[in-house]
This record gives sequence, structure tokens and C-alpha cells, in this order.
Amino acid sequence: MNRATYVISRFYTKLVLRNPVTLFAMAGMIAYSALTSSNDIAIFQHNAEQLNVLEVIFSIFNNQRYTTYGLFFPFLFVVFPMFYAKDLERLIAWRAYRRSDIWTAKVFAIMQITIMFLGVALFIVLAAVLPNYPFSLEWSDAFGQLLRESARASLLNQSEYLYWEYNPLSVAIVQTLLFLVGFMLVGVLGAVLVQLFERQMVAFIAVSLYWIVALVPWMVPSTLVFLSPATHLVLHTRSLQFPFALSFLYFASALVIFVIFGSLRAQKINLGE
Repeated sequence: MNRATYVISRFYTKLVLRNPVTLFAMAGMIAYSALTSSNDIAIFQHNAEQLNVLEVIFSIFNNQRYTTYGLFFPFLFVVFPMFYAKDLERLIAWRAYRRSDIWTAKVFAIMQITIMFLGVALFIVLAAVLPNYPFSLEWSDAFGQLLRESARASLLNQSEYLYWEYNPLSVAIVQTLLFLVGFMLVGVLGAVLVQLFERQMVAFIAVSLYWIVALVPWMVPSTLVFLSPATHLVLHTRSLQFPFALSFLYFASALVIFVIFGSLRAQKINLGE
């Protein structure tokens, strides 16, 4: 990445951070994260669940309602204003050495915003969990029971795989990376679709459907469910047939394809239009 790309990415990041929609979306995410964390902690304490810090965090982020309405949709409202800023792009185009520099800068800005957004969410959850639970690198019996209940609710019987094949620290690292890459993936896809259709609303709906199909697996083909990033962020579905490596392979491949396609498309865009 050259200096011009770095400078342009800062313009995009500032555009997002100064947008009033971002403030509302971030406020919504923070409030939803705080309420979800306090509610889950209250339930665990009421049931006398003897969990540790990492297990409580896993349980909170394993909630697809939270990851969808508390994280995914606020994230879309944060990044989407950046995707159709032609006036800004005309002003900053003179800084670019190549047309692809603007696209590369946009991807880099999406990465920065993703790290910031998820970092704030994790901080809110940690602030709620740390005072109430001990830190441990071993699984508790209570968390094993929670995994079994989640798997049973999803008509699965795969929770023992995670419980016996991984330790909490390794799962924390893997899940953090998956969330970062997964959210960056939907951000880059949104940018690509806005390039194609030149309609933010069309792209917003398409990206939303891309995520939401995982929440209604009985209504759509299993292939579409697998393609949804939301499918790859839950823990109780992990098994020998669905390991973390498969999710990383899918996310990395899709991200590379979207980035290359967006770069090629950017070469054909006339910023003066």
C-alpha cells in the first residue's frame, strides 16, 4: 500500500466517523451489547452457572440475535455511507497514483472500521463480564452443558467436538479472527454491490439477505445457509465435518474474490460521472 492509498483511506475513515448515522449506529450497538451482556449474566447467576470469563463471552457472542441485531445491522449503517461518496472521491482522486488506489483505500478503511467497531463491542462485553467471573483456561462442566443445550435446540449433536478438541484460549483467538474477517467480508461485499448497482438500498438489502438466511435454515437451501457468514460465527455447530479451518478457507477465498473483483471494477469507473 503506497502513501496515497493510506491518505485516501484516512479520508474514508473520517467520513464514516463524522457521519451522524455512525453515532446512532454505534450508540445502538453499545446499548444492545450492554443489555445483552447484563441480561445473560443475570440469567447465568440466577441459574447458578459456574462459568469463567471466556465462557460467558462465548455464550454472549454465540447468540445469533445479538450478532445480527446488535452487531451486523449497526455495522452496515456505519460502513454503507462510505460506499456512495462520489463527490468525495472526485475531490481525492487527484491524490491517487492509480484508479485502483481508491478501491484499495476503501478496503483498508473497511478493515480499520471493522477492528474499531468490534473492539468497542468486545470492550463493552468485557466490562460487564470481568467483575463477575474468574478467568480460567479450562472448560467448566456448566459450559459443556450450555453447548449441549444449544446443539439440542438446533437439532444438532456436535457440541462435544468443541469441548474436547479445543481449550478456551484457542477458541477465543479463532473466534476473534473469524469475527474480524467475517465482518470485513460483508463490508467489502457491500462496497462491491454498490459499485455494481449504484444503489445503496439494493446493496444493503442484498447484504442483509446474505447474512439473514442463516437464521432461517429451514426456509432456504443448505448451500445458501453455508454461504452466510452468520453460520460460521456460532460455536455449537462445530464438528469434524465443520471445523474452524473450513470457515477460514471460505472467508479468505470469498474476501480475495470480492477484493479482486472490486479492484477490476474500479478500473472502469469514471469518477467524473
